[in-house]
Amino acid sequence: MIDAVLRLVPALLRHIAGYAELFAAEAASALGGLRVQLLGIAVMLVAGSMMLMLACVWAIAATWDGPHRMQTIAGLCIGFGLATLVGLLIASRAGSGAAPPFERLSREWRHDLGRLAALTSVPQSTGATTAEPGYVD
Repeated sequence: MIDAVLRLVPALLRHIAGYAELFAAEAASALGGLRVQLLGIAVMLVAGSMMLMLACVWAIAATWDGPHRMQTIAGLCIGFGLATLVGLLIASRAGSGAAPPFERLSREWRHDLGRLAALTSVPQSTGATTAEPGYVD
């Protein structure tokens, strides 16, 4: 049993290095576009919020002395409530079709676990020697 484990160590070390490389590639791919996207979203949120606040102040100030001031404030509240619901709908639909992060890494891990299970369940032959005994590619 110890011989079988010792023969698998080089293959396991190569797989660990492969996983680290695949993880780094997927993390860099995910983070590359995410940084720019997050910056754009932050600018949009700050500028958009300021614009909406000033538009609301302008609408209330324009109707303050008139008979429709309460309807204007109620309309603004209803409008923002509807915008909130639309945003909630968009956010809930956006996450449903996206592939989970690190899907390739997970798929490789499952594949290698299957290969490892196949290696450990096959009895070792005593006469055959290869460069890496017990490793089937």
